[in-house]
This record gives sequence, C-alpha cells and structure tokens, in this order.
Amino acid sequence: MTEAFHHRGGEWAERVYRALLLAYPRAFREEYASEMLLAYRDAYRDAARQGRLGVARLWGDLLGDLVKALYVEHMSSWTQRAGRGVSLAGKGELVMALQFTLDVAQLTDIGRIRKNNEDNLLAIVPDDSQLLQAKGALFVVSDGMGGHARGEVASELAVQQIRDRYYSNAQDDIPTALRVAIEQANVAIYEAGARAQAEQPEAHPMGATCVVAVLHDGTLYAANVGDSRAYVLHDGQLRQVTRDHSVTAQMVERGEITPAEARTHEKRNQIYRSLGLPTVEVDLYTESVQEGDTVVLCTDGLSNVLEDDELRDTVMRYSPEESAQRLIARANDEGGPDNATVIVVRVAA
Repeated sequence: MTEAFHHRGGEWAERVYRALLLAYPRAFREEYASEMLLAYRDAYRDAARQGRLGVARLWGDLLGDLVKALYVEHMSSWTQRAGRGVSLAGKGELVMALQFTLDVAQLTDIGRIRKNNEDNLLAIVPDDSQLLQAKGALFVVSDGMGGHARGEVASELAVQQIRDRYYSNAQDDIPTALRVAIEQANVAIYEAGARAQAEQPEAHPMGATCVVAVLHDGTLYAANVGDSRAYVLHDGQLRQVTRDHSVTAQMVERGEITPAEARTHEKRNQIYRSLGLPTVEVDLYTESVQEGDTVVLCTDGLSNVLEDDELRDTVMRYSPEESAQRLIARANDEGGPDNATVIVVRVAA
C-alpha cells in the first residue's frame, strides 16, 4: 500500500468513524469517544499495512461491533430513564455484557386482606458498563414482617442494603458477594429492630425474608432466607431453585403433608429462618441459563395461593409483563390473603 493511499484512505475512514460515533448516547460519547477514536486509529494503522483487504476486514468487524454496542448503550440509556419513573411496578429490557437481553417485569400488590404492603422488590442494571460486566443484573424480592409498618421498613432495608452491599463488594466471587450482602442486610435490619423495640418494648420483632438472583454470563446465582422463592422455567419445565425455610416445607420433605396441603396448612406462615436475627444462614444456588429460559422470583403471597402448574402455564404463555399482571390478579381472585410480589425475567440471545 502506498503512503498516499494510506493517508487519503485514513482521513476518509476516520471521518466516517467520527460520524458513526455520533449515533451513541451523548453521555456515552462524552466518556468514551476520545478513547474509542484512539483505539480506532491504532487498529486502522495495523489494517492498512495489509492493504485494502485488511481495511475491509477491519470495517466489517467494526460495523458488526458498532451495531451490537449501539443497541446495548441505547437500551441501557432508555432503561435508566424509564426506571426513574418506576417505583415498585414496571418493565424494562436490560442488556448484559452483549450476550443476553433480559425482558423484565416486576409487580407488587397489597392483596385483599392486608392494610399495608410489607413486600418490596428491586430490579437493577448498573449504569457503569464495567460494573455490569463484573457483577451482572440484580433482582431482589423481600417480604417484611413485624406489623405497624415495621415489615415495610425491614423489606425496604433488605433490598437497599443488598443492592448497595453487593455492588460495592470488590470480590469477583459472585456467590460470596451475595452471601456477604445478605448478611450485612441482616445486621442492618437487626439493629433497626433493636432500636425500635427499645422505644416500644411491646412491639413485634422486625424481620424479612429475601430471595436474590444475579444473572451474569449465562449463569443464575440465587440466594434466599425464608420462604420467598426463585424458579427457573426451562424447556417447559418449572423448577423451584431455592428451598423454603418454613415449617410446612419441612413437613413436605418428611412426607407428612403434600405440597397442595402445605398451601392451606395452619402453619404455612411459620418460618424458621429470616433476616433480622443476630445471625443468619444464607443458602446459595448456581444454575446455567439459556436463551428462552425464564426466572421467576416471588413472595409466599403468590406461591401459597397458586399451584406451580398455573405459574408455569402463565409464564410460558404470556410475556413477562402480562405474566406478572395475570399472576397477581389470580392471587387476588383467590382471595388475596397476603401481599403478593413477583419479578419475571425472560432470557433472550
């Protein structure tokens, strides 16, 4: 390749590349455009040494990468803007590390009996793309206990503490970071409960259940305390990933009652493990996820009312947004005896 061709072609190609960078969101350009331009110049110099074929290969690779990256950045930007207007119910598409698109719906409802909603939930994708690639997308469902707004405080502390502690943990080991985040949330709830009981000794103790899921690089990392659940739907089969820490779950395991009987048993609300105690034991699970799989997180206000077959059929038939709406509506059709909360996450390539 002649120097003249290198110079003329390089100037033209760089002008095209600069124009393509304008397609990115403004915030992304301000942070990364200069660095990307420098990287492009180095890549173009190397390709130009191989002649026109080398330059053609470079642009073929660049255009493919640009399409994927533009989709990621614009969807992330849209999700962040949309998320500001959503508190406990909403839907967004979260994109992880250029590998999966996550179609996410989340919904919570007070039910037909309770005077206030003590459930809480969270679905989050980090603003920082490096943090997203290191830590993945986080989903949390928590069912508060304590009455007189104490349950609301406990579940809110649970989701906030788990979010903050998980993403601030520098460890690469996701299960360990999850366990530590839940343990620290437990401390925060225990200390808040101790302060509340010091002021009102007759008040009920403050506590919460939690189920947490992280989706990262084709893997679901789940953790739970109490009887809020995580399910995975794969190839038409719904499987409960987590294990309930409840009296009725132990009775089912011992063969004393059936799962159907557990839903109406007088001890169905009794759990032996929760956040808000001096110490907590966290159960951890790891599952592979594939294109087409769906992850469901819910509180017992849903799982105690609806059978797994109905949950499976609903999630298979409808989009995550419609699934969440229909599942909550069905819980209320059955009397809405408790607050009901669900997050539905569908994985696509």
